[in-house]
Amino acid sequence: MIRINLADNRIFLNTLSDNSVDSVVTDPPYGISFMNKKWDYDVPSVEVWKECLRVLKPGGHMLVACGTRTQHRMVVNIEDAGFEIRDVVTWLYGSGFPKSLDVSKAIDKEMGAERSEGAREWTGGQRSSGILGENHGTQTLVKYNTPATEAAKQWEGFGTALKPACEFWTLARKPLSEGTVAKNVLKWGTGGINIDECRVEYQSETDKASATPQGIVTSKTPKDGYAKAAGLISERHEIERPELKGRFPANLLLDEEAAAALDEKSGFLSKQGSPKKKDTREESAFGGGMPSTYFGDSGGASRFFYVAKASKSDRSEGNTHPTCKPTKL
Repeated sequence: MIRINLADNRIFLNTLSDNSVDSVVTDPPYGISFMNKKWDYDVPSVEVWKECLRVLKPGGHMLVACGTRTQHRMVVNIEDAGFEIRDVVTWLYGSGFPKSLDVSKAIDKEMGAERSEGAREWTGGQRSSGILGENHGTQTLVKYNTPATEAAKQWEGFGTALKPACEFWTLARKPLSEGTVAKNVLKWGTGGINIDECRVEYQSETDKASATPQGIVTSKTPKDGYAKAAGLISERHEIERPELKGRFPANLLLDEEAAAALDEKSGFLSKQGSPKKKDTREESAFGGGMPSTYFGDSGGASRFFYVAKASKSDRSEGNTHPTCKPTKL
């Protein structure tokens, strides 16, 4: 059963008991005055995070979203509240909307100069004007918003900000109450991350084969410490591999557009067949000099990272939240 409490967290947290919450996942205000909304004037204070620390069980994790401009202020407040900063998860996406001021336009506005629409050029051809039986040559608009002043011309093309394409999620943990993670987990049920449930699913059987060697082969004179300690001699030993459940989760996440951009740069690996000699090296799709040991692997580099993007189902009916995040993320 899931219980949803619709309330102001700054008030609701006060009603919870100490050491009663397993984890906190939150998308708080970024402090960037989003759409000039008052609730986004600042990041949450140290006092807010202290309440999160109080209600969390020792070893409990907290994941906090933030934008690039105010991430430093968010993390400092979280740390000052008493949390351990464990990692920062970067979410890359391709749907960010640029919020850049056109410097040239601003100069014309400052000088009270009105801009013209731009010159028009006739390119020939026929198009309907919307008036029955009347055709005109095709008209192409060469340039929009032509600068009205010399100063504006000098600063044409200048802006004030880059397109947002990533967000940072701070992974923090309440300090352990016990001497070790093992003891803390046994007492509170918190302190670890469920890695296997967060593994990145394979895209195909060949992709799975590339990350799951079938065993370890050793010689009569094993060189590695593992083989020596295990006493493995000239045999293939099948071992249980956690990779069978998926690739180890990373602190980088991609949406579909970011994944496509990465694959365009990395290229697509298309090597098939049996592995080559271990010491052989050749150019690969992932930047030359990699060992050419393949297990039928294929695909772009993005397959190593989880792909998520907000869908209609994420929003559900009537959800008008301006910064809705994907459920899978």
